[in-house]
Amino acid sequence: MSRAALIERLQRTLGLDPQSIGAVTLNHAIDEACVELNARDAGEMLARVERDPGEWQRFVDCMVVPETWLFRVPEQFDDLLRHARALPAERRPLRLLSLPCATGEEAWSIAATMLRGGFAGSEFEVTGVDVSARAIAQARQAQYRRTALRGRPADLEWFHWEDELLSPAPMLRRSVRFRCANVLAPDVFAAGERFDVIFCRNLLIYLDENARRQALDQLLAVLAEDGLLIAGQAEVLSAIDRRLVPLAGYGPLSFGRVREAREPARRPAAAAAASRRATLPAPRAPRPPRQPPVEPAEDLLLRAQKAADAGALAAARALCQALLAEQPESAAGWFLLGMVDMADGQLDAAEQAFARASYLDRGHQDALLHRAALAERRGQAAEAAQLRSRLQRVRAPGTAP
Repeated sequence: MSRAALIERLQRTLGLDPQSIGAVTLNHAIDEACVELNARDAGEMLARVERDPGEWQRFVDCMVVPETWLFRVPEQFDDLLRHARALPAERRPLRLLSLPCATGEEAWSIAATMLRGGFAGSEFEVTGVDVSARAIAQARQAQYRRTALRGRPADLEWFHWEDELLSPAPMLRRSVRFRCANVLAPDVFAAGERFDVIFCRNLLIYLDENARRQALDQLLAVLAEDGLLIAGQAEVLSAIDRRLVPLAGYGPLSFGRVREAREPARRPAAAAAASRRATLPAPRAPRPPRQPPVEPAEDLLLRAQKAADAGALAAARALCQALLAEQPESAAGWFLLGMVDMADGQLDAAEQAFARASYLDRGHQDALLHRAALAERRGQAAEAAQLRSRLQRVRAPGTAP
């Protein structure tokens, strides 16, 4: 009962869709939150969050798992720069939003992209927003380990090392601000606040239908008429909201508003001809083509597994992507995609897929094991040890570590 009440509160306040994450994942997350916050059980945790808003925020901080890194999906930052350059100069300073910003890597990457692209620091402003107070504190501190690079070299023009920690240069810090807020809250944005570009990646897939609609309403209310909205993998916004359409010439996850088509004024002769035609019987509309039946997700997963086993990696990857387009919460699909990427030598992509699988199913031992192995391969002993410790906690009693 207490667990159900905690989950209901998460759904009511954050819009969390329990089905998108799964009961196993949620139960593991609640258990880990109880351990971290020194609560005996879910009942004590519920009593504390109902009594104290501060305890609720600490609980939310435990439940939200920030999964981000610097320059994640580089081609989307290319879209940012392309769009920023196309906007008229009198619009500057351009206003750019990262929501959810997690621990800040995305916001700092946005600022570095703009500076690298020739914009002065006074010509843009970056705002990072996240529901986690702990993540916002880390974003403001902005000290990152090598794992934030995901194996890529650091851009030393805009970031610098302090011992083993990477920090943004002072010029970046002058252009970026952070605040803690809930996208579903009516006061998440100030009156009159507008943004030319919004990064909203990997949030909507975890929200229920009502919360997803409310979040998009909030974002579109502050997106400029010619603004750019950048989504995460498996978030095809044009299929979620008819007000959005993929932008021509941009990546597949860059969206703009649908522009209402305006019918040109008719000349008198054309209007008369149209009037005459209106008296004739309307032609019968052609029958729409029969749509092929949608393949069950289980069949897609089985076919992808068979293709992977046969070494047909391109086919296996395409099948995994088709499955995840239908079921972005499929931990099995993300794990198999990670295995395909590993076999193809795409280790960064594999790590991303394994991270998603272990987020969706916190008890996914194989995903945790592969993440630990990849961390060790990168020389990240501390991260590998942390993952193996987590793996040890989720193993069934009596099994060997």
